[in-house]
Amino acid sequence: MNTHSTAPAESLPASPTTRGHRRRALLAGISGYVLEWFDFGVYGFLAPVIAKNFFPAANDHVALLASFAVFGVGFVARPVGSLVLGRMGDTRGRQKALSVTMLLMAGSTVLIGCLPSFAQVGFWAPVLLVLARLIQGFSAGGEWGTAAAFLVEWGGRNRRGFFGAFQQSSIAAGLLLGSAVAAIITSVLSADDLTSWGWRIPFFLGALLGPLGMYIRRKVPESPAYAKAKTEALLVQNTRGFSKSVFHAFSFVIFWAVSSYMVSVYMPTFAAKYGHITRQQALWTSTASLATVLLIAPLMGAASDKFGRKPLLLTSCVFFLLFSYPLYGFIVSDITFTTFFWTQWTMNIVFAMYSGAGPSALAEMFPTRVRSTGVSFGGALAMILGGFSPFLTTWVIEGTGKAANAGWVLSVSALATLPALILMKEGAKRELA
Repeated sequence: MNTHSTAPAESLPASPTTRGHRRRALLAGISGYVLEWFDFGVYGFLAPVIAKNFFPAANDHVALLASFAVFGVGFVARPVGSLVLGRMGDTRGRQKALSVTMLLMAGSTVLIGCLPSFAQVGFWAPVLLVLARLIQGFSAGGEWGTAAAFLVEWGGRNRRGFFGAFQQSSIAAGLLLGSAVAAIITSVLSADDLTSWGWRIPFFLGALLGPLGMYIRRKVPESPAYAKAKTEALLVQNTRGFSKSVFHAFSFVIFWAVSSYMVSVYMPTFAAKYGHITRQQALWTSTASLATVLLIAPLMGAASDKFGRKPLLLTSCVFFLLFSYPLYGFIVSDITFTTFFWTQWTMNIVFAMYSGAGPSALAEMFPTRVRSTGVSFGGALAMILGGFSPFLTTWVIEGTGKAANAGWVLSVSALATLPALILMKEGAKRELA
């Protein structure tokens, strides 16, 4: 990795850093995440209903597998989006790239809400759904790393963890909003109305966030770290020479990506299908748990600023390595709704330890000149595994005939990430390069 004799980029701000600038930067950074994860969450929460509209099959398991496969397809486009939009974020500015991702995300969300069903247009229905998911994946690939870099850079030396954690709070906010909307329409509408037209409502609601996010993002300046790096001509066009950092980022995000979906998005479907919990109960439990993550993640980020990133990251990873299988086995046993609520709540609290400290730790792996591309691409590769985790979990359960085996998917992801955490250099007290 190249070094420079200049002072660290974040120590000499090239633009004003008043509280007003920081607040606007925070809003700009999180707005796209809310829309992205609202849409992704709604798709995951309503997967069984979507399956009936686009993948009619005699076997409900086959239709659900197909629905989750399309959910994962969106993640295949993430690496491409991470390279194109991440590079744009490094060369043309974080603000420019984030405006483009918001436009693409809002457009693809509207498209899903307008799609005809299989009964109306046959084979073209799933084809159009795949196309919309690919557009979403492309935009999300650039959004994830660019917004993370943007937030962490605006945090300055002593608050990178706190600012970066709002990435995860906004993800929780999007999932929370999606879970709440899914819970409401599932509770209010009949099963026939939900399947016929009700599932479209969340996608139309999500599209309304697009114009607001575009407006906010166009009004915010670049981060001081990026502005200074651009002034000193430190920006480059690619990530050559940083392959080790990209691989490290990929390994770091594997557990993060899988747990994001296993603990939050997939859990309502899992509990309702294999446990003794109704879909409404599962969705409301997920909503309450996500509200907790929304509040706890910034506190975990702030704790990582004070005590370091590694203690929180290692604690979360080791917990899920050891206890995922027992917890999933417990959920499918004959437990009450109250017990399930506290079980998922506990899992989300421990997950918040990783997701709160994660954004700043990931951003600290790369210098400013390639941070957007590096974080986006490394994370996007791992997100493919995360996106297909509901599909893989459903396949494992159907193949083994034992629902508790879902926990092994999460445990294996934690095992894959653990070496990266052990080898990771603590960056909480270091200046950004």
